[in-house]
Amino acid sequence: MTTRQQVADLIEQRTPEILAAYETELRAAGNVIAQHPVSLSQALANATQIIADVVNSLRVGQVEVDQRYKLLAWDIGATRAANGVHPRESVQASSVLFHAALSTIFGLLPQEDRQVDTFTLITLALQRSITLRIRESVAAYTGLLVDKIHEAQLDERRRIARELHDRIGYGMSVTHRQLELYRMYLDKQPDRASVKLATAQQAIQESMHHLRAVTSDLHTQQPPRSLETALLNDLESLGAEDVSVRLRVNGNEDWASPEALDEVFLILREGVRNVLRHAGASVLLVNVEITPNELRASVEDDGCGLPRERPVDAGVGLSSMRERAELLGGRLLVNGRPSNGTRVDLSIPLKGRLLDEPARRQSC
Repeated sequence: MTTRQQVADLIEQRTPEILAAYETELRAAGNVIAQHPVSLSQALANATQIIADVVNSLRVGQVEVDQRYKLLAWDIGATRAANGVHPRESVQASSVLFHAALSTIFGLLPQEDRQVDTFTLITLALQRSITLRIRESVAAYTGLLVDKIHEAQLDERRRIARELHDRIGYGMSVTHRQLELYRMYLDKQPDRASVKLATAQQAIQESMHHLRAVTSDLHTQQPPRSLETALLNDLESLGAEDVSVRLRVNGNEDWASPEALDEVFLILREGVRNVLRHAGASVLLVNVEITPNELRASVEDDGCGLPRERPVDAGVGLSSMRERAELLGGRLLVNGRPSNGTRVDLSIPLKGRLLDEPARRQSC
């Protein structure tokens, strides 16, 4: 009569056979795990540990599960969550392993050696080892999904903050500036004052429009028909009479998508607004170079620069500019020294996109 120790030795020797049967049945069932090399490798490693638990249980005479299972089970849950593998695939894989292991082990022993108590222990060890691993991997799976939800919420909050700052905050800034100019020109240049008041009213209307879009989770702002035109209109609305401004846009704007141009416009507009608000500059240079593969832009001034103790990404404005650049797959660099001006450099990759439409979308 074969002893439990001998059965344990036999199962240990035939582990590759059990794993091969498991993989074959997993593929035959069309399980998604078998189609992902990493997931399949993890599943086979997990099955190897489960078989080892069965072998050890036979040798000690009771169900034993190696507590190191948690590490692999956690990795399995995280990997399957990251790859979008549904938990039902894991449940099916566990069932397939249970069947493959028992069927193979049952076929290893002669008829006279198939003792009820031995097979009971084998079954209980399999069930316990598999169940614990499922429980741990589900916890990891759920945890990763919760983290993804939390990160998505944070991304949405950052997006809303950018929209509020770059669109609505900008509109309020324009309104405030135009009203200041209105009061300045009211007595001596009433016609010019009327223009400033009309611009302020228009800015308020646009801010209300953007606010409705943000609160309804809609983004109805149209990409600019022309980046150069949009920037020129923006500089005019800001009332930069005391600053010598030079704007240059070279290259074919059709190489960039309208959505990318819209984001670039918002980044450059924020850079220009920072100069006019804080730099005390007399010269402002805005340069845009567009090639089929890359868009490069810079905003440079001769103002007060950045204080040594201030981080270059301090403030909502610069953070928003940097985030928009990163969302485009690009980067934003800020260089400035006290009393020596500031330069903001933007670079984003392009895909050489050319549009065939006769007309581009309306301006910002």
